[in-house]
Amino acid sequence: MAFDRKNAVELTTIATFDNTPTAYIAKGRLEAEGIPCWLKDEHLGQTDWLYNIAVGWIKLQVEAQHAPRAREILATDYSDRVETPDE
Repeated sequence: MAFDRKNAVELTTIATFDNTPTAYIAKGRLEAEGIPCWLKDEHLGQTDWLYNIAVGWIKLQVEAQHAPRAREILATDYSDRVETPDE
């Protein structure tokens, strides 16, 4: 199958991560808000950690039109909304 440039989506990197679990948490947060997103280079660092440095870490990417909202979501601190066992 040939690559179709007319229907290609422009992706923007909105965050980078040095470990896979943190990257997937951020990805899940965006997906929960209905923003489609992708992780780039997530498997490369698992083969050798030094590859992460070479490629610029794990990149969380969204379509360009979703970038401002996605950055806003990731910048929001929800820690004050978490209930502790004492509550």
